[in-house]
Amino acid sequence: MNSLRRQLTRELLAVLAVLLGTALLALYAVIWVDLTKAFDTALESRSLGVSALVEQERGRVKMDFSEKLLQGFAAHRPRNYFEVRDVAGSLVARSLSLGQQELSRPVEVATERPLYWNLTLPNGRPGRAIRFMFHPKPASEGPVDSALLAELVVASDRDDRDDTLGGLLAAVAGCGALLLAAVFLVVPRVLRRGLAPLVAFGEQAARIDAGSLAERFPVAGLPVELRPIGERLNELLARLESSFERERRFSADLAHELRTPLAELRSLAECALKWPEARDPEADRDTLAIALQMETLVTRLLTLARGEHGQLAAQTGPVELAPFVAATWQPFAARAAAKSLRVSLVIAPVVTNADPVLLRSILANLFDNAVDYSPPGGEITLTENAAGGLRLANPAGALTAADVARFFDRFWRKEAARSGGEHAGLGLNLARMFATAMGWTLTAALEADRLVFTLAPGEN
Repeated sequence: MNSLRRQLTRELLAVLAVLLGTALLALYAVIWVDLTKAFDTALESRSLGVSALVEQERGRVKMDFSEKLLQGFAAHRPRNYFEVRDVAGSLVARSLSLGQQELSRPVEVATERPLYWNLTLPNGRPGRAIRFMFHPKPASEGPVDSALLAELVVASDRDDRDDTLGGLLAAVAGCGALLLAAVFLVVPRVLRRGLAPLVAFGEQAARIDAGSLAERFPVAGLPVELRPIGERLNELLARLESSFERERRFSADLAHELRTPLAELRSLAECALKWPEARDPEADRDTLAIALQMETLVTRLLTLARGEHGQLAAQTGPVELAPFVAATWQPFAARAAAKSLRVSLVIAPVVTNADPVLLRSILANLFDNAVDYSPPGGEITLTENAAGGLRLANPAGALTAADVARFFDRFWRKEAARSGGEHAGLGLNLARMFATAMGWTLTAALEADRLVFTLAPGEN
């Protein structure tokens, strides 16, 4: 299983090891260069001391010296060597430490600039040498022959420098090993502590289930990097909690809606079984009415489910509002007259783009509610609004703004104003879903003592 902490540990250890190794190697290289420069400077000083003893006389290079003058080049326990040659390569002089041996020389290069190189000394030890060409000073006062050159090679034992570098390399390697060990011990612990908020965050997320959707992540205490994730998860939990609450409320409301008709059906069935000889034909009509009521409820629920899954396809086209509204109202006219309701349908002769089937269902739901919930003698008005839609108003009764905010919730009914078994509390929810499928909007509001529904086409 992939582990973020393990991956970060590996990568950090690799990066730190490379950086540490590079830093230590760079330190070693800098010290090596400095020691080599110091050794070469000392070598150059020796060569200048030797060159001061080289002279020219009568067109020839000569050198007179004694062991006292060049004590560093003594024959016993030799550590320094030199040899002087003329421009033709003939040996002029050499140190007592060389005896009859010669120093190895690089490829002949005619230059007065010093040339440095590593070599093996005559005693078999590692050394470093300097070679340069120079004009010897005259043996007596007189002009210097600028054409006369001498070659000087001075070599010294570099054991001390190599021992220092070896000790330094061992120290660098030891420090590197210790630092790497410290890194391997410290990095996992630092990462464990640094990732602790993320681990706690994940553990809290793992504990959340359907029964703990009310929990929220403490965003204020989260690191800056985790805070946006916590905020988005809190928003998601709020939506999930609301969705679960709606589903629980829906299940409870559905059970409540079905309990009454099922109890009536059971009562009718038990009476029919107990007194079959006294069977009343009215019982069959009641049974049919209850079955139709349950069928309507199930049909509306299926329609809502289709709408939520985007399966309501609107077939829009031109609709003449005035005759369409009049025809839709006609089935409700008798019920309105029975309650002495005053009805005013004032629609201009306009044509709108809508789905006739869905629009008829929307208007039928609104008319049904208006007729049923308007008090006797009340007034229902339907007019065309400025957006080319419809505006239906009827008496609000005891409804409040909080009630209107829940109008489009499933199974919601206010008992004081909405009683009876004819309404399941799904009509307005369906009406809004049908309006959305057509690209329209359906809203409800309270204006003074009137309940106003506004049905308006979309901008498209």
